[in-house]
Amino acid sequence: MGRSTLVSVLCALGIAGCAGRAPEAARSRESLQRVVAEVSAEPGQGAPAAAPGAAADEAAAAEDAEAHDDGVEVDDDFEPPVEPGVGAAVHSPLASMTEAQIEELLAKDPAALGPMSLGPTNAGALFNGIRMPEDPRWELVDPNHAWGTRETVESLERAIAEVHRQYPGSPKLYIGHISARSGGRLSPHKSHQAGRDVDISYFLDARHRWYQRATAANLDRERTWAFVRALITETDVELILIDTSVQRLLKEHALKIGEDKGWLDEVFQFGSRKPRPLIRHARGHANHIHIRFYSPIAQESAVRAYPLLVKRGAIKPTTYYVRHTAKKGQTLGSLARQYGTTVEAIKRANGLRSTAIQAKRVYNIPRAGGGPAAPPLKHVTVPPRRLPPPRVADPSVPERRDDIGPALGG
Repeated sequence: MGRSTLVSVLCALGIAGCAGRAPEAARSRESLQRVVAEVSAEPGQGAPAAAPGAAADEAAAAEDAEAHDDGVEVDDDFEPPVEPGVGAAVHSPLASMTEAQIEELLAKDPAALGPMSLGPTNAGALFNGIRMPEDPRWELVDPNHAWGTRETVESLERAIAEVHRQYPGSPKLYIGHISARSGGRLSPHKSHQAGRDVDISYFLDARHRWYQRATAANLDRERTWAFVRALITETDVELILIDTSVQRLLKEHALKIGEDKGWLDEVFQFGSRKPRPLIRHARGHANHIHIRFYSPIAQESAVRAYPLLVKRGAIKPTTYYVRHTAKKGQTLGSLARQYGTTVEAIKRANGLRSTAIQAKRVYNIPRAGGGPAAPPLKHVTVPPRRLPPPRVADPSVPERRDDIGPALGG
């Protein structure tokens, strides 16, 4: 089949024909890591002082935070459980193409296959990624590492646009890492490997800067809640990581403006014991929000094309995990030799700080995904969006006017 025929087929299937915008000049990864290290330091070691009200917020939320703490570091590799039988199957436009057609496009016009998110977010890759565009409504902290699937980019744009629709003239957000252009490990994160994870700032006051801690004194509750609400109701979001102290402020604000308490208990981990909340606590997320999107087309295209991408050398085999129950006397060294990996790789996969392991505990063992024993990539099932019932306004709360400032500090 000729290239023109293939292009016609792809146009009919609705597959994008470009790989995205070329990156502009950006600060180096080392510079970004120095900024992260500086703002993450303990008080007295170069970290900015907490704004007034932060200590009180954290004290009020400490018990709940301890109960919900997953023991993960900044930008963890938490993979939420999926409820069996929930959601609709997704079909890739590549499903109707033969392997010969896909291979021909890989050879002649790989960009025409569209973006693909390959494997899990903590051990995956990105093919034909789209770079987040420049825009006055946001600032890319590190443009060279702001690549994602088309669905990730469009979902983020949609949620930010909704804030500006409700609050014209809103200040810009800071967008941190999404993924490297081809995905894969991106220091200092455990995730951000497959074009579906995004680090983004909160809406704060006029002194806002990247990686600044959100507190009762500086959090713009109205705009931040409008942004988070848009993520939940207008995009296919898989999870949102927000520190418990900030969850508390947002949930209180949402209740105050008339959001349904039952729905809020379904989406917030703070103040609720409902299973599988969308908004979860993880250490390190008081100074930014971590969003993980579903990218159903990019994920299903990856399922279809992955063996051919590896076969042609277009990507390296992604990592997959096997589950191993440790036995008495086993060590990380013996497990590494048994599975053909390294001690450091096992430590990273399980969030271990030392080489000590416990008998009868189950550990994730990373393995390269290109061999004949490797399982195929998993099909994605996108659950229904968690839509709220109609909002009931509190009569004691004045109706919002555009000339009234945002809810800062209560």
